[in-house]
Amino acid sequence: MAPSSSAVSTSRRLLPKLPSEFARLTVLENLLVAAPDNRGDSLVGALLGKRYWIEDERRYIKDARALLERFGMSAKESDYAGNMSGGQKRLIEIMRALMLKPRLLLLDEPMSGVHPKIVLEIQRYLQELRAEGLTILMVEHELHMVERLCDSVIVMAQGKVIGSGTMSSLRKQREIVDAYLVG
Repeated sequence: MAPSSSAVSTSRRLLPKLPSEFARLTVLENLLVAAPDNRGDSLVGALLGKRYWIEDERRYIKDARALLERFGMSAKESDYAGNMSGGQKRLIEIMRALMLKPRLLLLDEPMSGVHPKIVLEIQRYLQELRAEGLTILMVEHELHMVERLCDSVIVMAQGKVIGSGTMSSLRKQREIVDAYLVG
């Protein structure tokens, strides 16, 4: 598929390294902004009124609340996202991406700035998503987490690929050990 194909663009979601929540929206509203194809956001939807789009909105709210329940954040639904911890903001981003039901989730250092307790929760959620068939591609420097979450690993140093394979096979490659454990 061409990179501009809508099938490609709607099947993947990127979570940046730094939190990107909408601070002045509630946690629930942060998820709802990602709802796909919201008919109420169109000119036609505005002209036809609430009856035209209310069922979509109800379904999106139901989906968002299911994610909040799954990620243990139901009690935070009405709280402002800007008041959440770094780990909670990361969970909001993951849930917002999942609202689009992607086939591929791209993560840029998902544990950066996250409290160790929340790291374990996020790791568990990512393992569950992976077990359900979601493909996860991530950049991560925490090798213990890479080992727990990734089947296949590509190691880069100074912008070049220096190895690929499983973590156990990569540990046996001298160049990789030198690059990451020594230098």
